[in-house]
Amino acid sequence: MPAFIPITIYLNDRSMLIASIPDAETALQQPWPYMDKPSRLEAIRMIEECLAGHCTQQAAFDAFKAAASEQGLLKQEPPSVGLRKFDGVAEDLL
Repeated sequence: MPAFIPITIYLNDRSMLIASIPDAETALQQPWPYMDKPSRLEAIRMIEECLAGHCTQQAAFDAFKAAASEQGLLKQEPPSVGLRKFDGVAEDLL
């Protein structure tokens, strides 16, 4: 399965790096703050559909990210120094 740009979630006082559908599946099996929240249940369903070949990996990963974000588990890292420099160069080209 193709990997995605990794995201970090903080679950049960520890960080988890999520870069694939199996990573997301493992994370969803852990205790979440709100286990019955509709977005989490939808992410579980989408991951199962993906693994069965009935939806795209991107759609399932997006559902996982939305559920993690809604529960405050997704932590955005600031852009690296290199990426900020690249953004500056790209803006200069436009």
